[in-house]
Amino acid sequence: MKKITILDLIFILIFASSPLACTWDKTDKALFSAFSATMAIDCMQTNYIFSSDKFYERNPIIKSGVKGTGTGFIPFYFGGCVLGSWYISNKLKSRNRKILLSALILLETIVIIDNNSKGIGLNFKF
Repeated sequence: MKKITILDLIFILIFASSPLACTWDKTDKALFSAFSATMAIDCMQTNYIFSSDKFYERNPIIKSGVKGTGTGFIPFYFGGCVLGSWYISNKLKSRNRKILLSALILLETIVIIDNNSKGIGLNFKF
């Protein structure tokens, strides 16, 4: 069975947003694509954490998932978060969807910058 690579995950998250969001305007789709991209970066940073002895993961869900199944759990966790965010966003009116997606992008960007400032890089291999 073929393993899902991080590149596969990125394509799934970014390009699936357009067909799934058929009633969304261009701004909604762009925000969801940007959110998906930030989640993919966070996913690669999380994988880097588990491939290094210098860092530790603070998210208890990811820690227990990796402990039980290995690092292959990481892209599925982040993919599930993106799909859950899409589901919730799809239930909102366009104005509220823009607010939610903008807030999620901001939150993920802060996490990425913080991780980067600590020396956490990107690991593409799961």
